[in-house]
Amino acid sequence: MRKIWILSFMIFLPVLLSACTPKETLKIFMPGEYITEDLVRDFEKEYGVRVQIITFDSNESAIPQIEANSYDLVIPSDYAIEELVSKNLLQEIDYTRFEQFSKNDFDSGLTEVLSELKTDGFDLLKYGVPYFYGNVGILYDTTKVNKSYLETEGWNALANQTYDVMFYDSSRDSFMIAIKALFGNTVSINSPTELELSQAEAWLTNAKGSKTRYLTDEVFDRMLKPADFAMAVVYSGDGVYLMSENNDLDYHVPHQGTNVWVDAFVIPNTAKQVDLAYLFIDFFNSYDIGLENAINIGYTSPRSDVIQTIITEGEYEESSYVVIPSANDEFFRYDTQLKRKIEEAWVRVRSS
Repeated sequence: MRKIWILSFMIFLPVLLSACTPKETLKIFMPGEYITEDLVRDFEKEYGVRVQIITFDSNESAIPQIEANSYDLVIPSDYAIEELVSKNLLQEIDYTRFEQFSKNDFDSGLTEVLSELKTDGFDLLKYGVPYFYGNVGILYDTTKVNKSYLETEGWNALANQTYDVMFYDSSRDSFMIAIKALFGNTVSINSPTELELSQAEAWLTNAKGSKTRYLTDEVFDRMLKPADFAMAVVYSGDGVYLMSENNDLDYHVPHQGTNVWVDAFVIPNTAKQVDLAYLFIDFFNSYDIGLENAINIGYTSPRSDVIQTIITEGEYEESSYVVIPSANDEFFRYDTQLKRKIEEAWVRVRSS
């Protein structure tokens, strides 16, 4: 009996040792609630690895952490990527290592956006692989606000204090709104003068009424049916998701223009699992995984075939899901001095 037990133990010993062997771990630093967890588990099973996701609240808070810690993959926004590149913190992307997608799969709207960024002197694709892209707009309750009113007033509708209004608690996005409301396309959100910045601060202060609130992710609870706000400033993907949960909602991008953004995978110079990082990017930008992830998250996929499938199958409305850049839209650019001024002015607006 003892011999049988010993023999059985010897047979299962390699299995036990294998189970005790630490798995390779891919460390990903990204915004919270921005990826389908079941798909991450599928990646772990397929490649026999562990994925550790660490989340951040904003690009501004993420950058010091990227400088101080070692991550294998990060998903920041375009202007943050530009800052990371300026600090020599990122590796260049080798697109020949991807098997399940290529640059030719990217949506034409995204290509237009990336081309404009490149014209402005920044080639995002050199250091990043697009994950999602979108814009900032107004999510509104159609039982309280007419679309024609928004088409006429644009961002200025948010200053109407007879409505319950939610601003996204972001200095960058709020000052973009004020600058666009005041100046349209005659003043860039990246280069306002001191006077124009002061006027934007005054606009935000004057827009603040007893029914104005400054929130972030609380919007997911407070815009469900019945919505607490007549209008809320949101990112397009959040708007798409909330519209799928509340059929009284619609999404509007004001004619004065908005911020268009691209979030992308980047690989820091300090990455320890570079091969795994490439596998993960390839996995999540494949058609099948990319489609499921995009449906679950609600943001616009970088792949044209995924976007087409989502629209054709009626997962989301084309008018809200497809990002169509306009001549008045802009990107944020990396500028620490302007960033500091805006943050200081936003503190004054919030405390007024």
